[in-house]
Amino acid sequence: MICQILIDRFNGGWTAPPQNANAFLGGTLKSITEKLDYIQSLGATYIWLSPFFKTDAYHGYHTTDYEQIDPHFGTWDDLSGLINAAHNKGIRVMADFVPNHCHASHPFFQDAIQNPSTSKYRKWFCFENQSTPDCLCFYGYPELPKFNLTNPETAAYFIAVGERLSRMGIDGFRIDHAVGLPFSFLRDFKKRMHALNPNTVVIGEVWAVNMPHRFFNAVYFRSFWHKIYYWLFGTKQECIQFDYHDVLDGVLDFEFQGLLVDELKAGRRLQNNELLAKKLKRHFARYSTSDFQPFLFLDNHDMDRFLYHCKGDISLLEEAIGIMKQSGMPYIIYYGTEKGMYNATTIVNAEPYADLRVREPMDWNEK
Repeated sequence: MICQILIDRFNGGWTAPPQNANAFLGGTLKSITEKLDYIQSLGATYIWLSPFFKTDAYHGYHTTDYEQIDPHFGTWDDLSGLINAAHNKGIRVMADFVPNHCHASHPFFQDAIQNPSTSKYRKWFCFENQSTPDCLCFYGYPELPKFNLTNPETAAYFIAVGERLSRMGIDGFRIDHAVGLPFSFLRDFKKRMHALNPNTVVIGEVWAVNMPHRFFNAVYFRSFWHKIYYWLFGTKQECIQFDYHDVLDGVLDFEFQGLLVDELKAGRRLQNNELLAKKLKRHFARYSTSDFQPFLFLDNHDMDRFLYHCKGDISLLEEAIGIMKQSGMPYIIYYGTEKGMYNATTIVNAEPYADLRVREPMDWNEK
């Protein structure tokens, strides 16, 4: 069992949770260390930390420096202390790793923009050509320029960042937006992390269901023919997950999550559901070796909490967790699920920053 933690929202030593906002609220690495007994009491054997490098945003995915811990979260010593304390309790630590893009204020990107004819970093990003400032971006967000990981120097840099974390004791990596990264980079990254520690787990966020064609030039496909197929027939989640069967150790299983949500939408319960059982059996049959596993989950920081789909019915949430436990697969619990946290209003196609509804600070007074 893996406990997914959004550092800024998990624990800041608050007695009452601060008001939710698109801002840093005070969660720290050291404060997570203080809650390891609680995490262990849930049965978790792994924690997945949101990105902790210096960042422009509280969630950590807008990196501005891959060589500094964001001071809102703590220091390198705080990270080391958390890793060591977790290991002493038999809990492993997974880092959320974001090599696809950075924030536009990152010094590398600024140098590339300001010195287009001389900066070595021009080749580090996916500029449409070397004479314009136009750069491919993560899902078209102009503040998130995309790295060019086909450039050997760029790839070597990010592998070195991973090496530093591995040597500190990080046991696993969750690769953000893995579909945006070259397959060659992912293979090389996994190979190097395994060489440093054979028990390291490298999994990917492979989420591309019904991806609009306008984003195809910013993602990578297994082959030219895969790209043509997905262009013509749409990016099928189950298929695109399995495209990484010999690239990564596993993927976040969005297909599994979708199958459960579909049953709830149809008004059916989850346990003793023969139709769902058949669908899951067929789905899991694709993952027949221990070398590549689906990592099951019900929700995360980018989607409605699972209780939203259950309409607040705790018994349905319990059934879903039971299915994950019974599967024998590794599974993830998003922080707060164990306390019944959920959003009553969807975040899908909603107003800006609607995702704050699924990123509320933990209420430690709630049983």
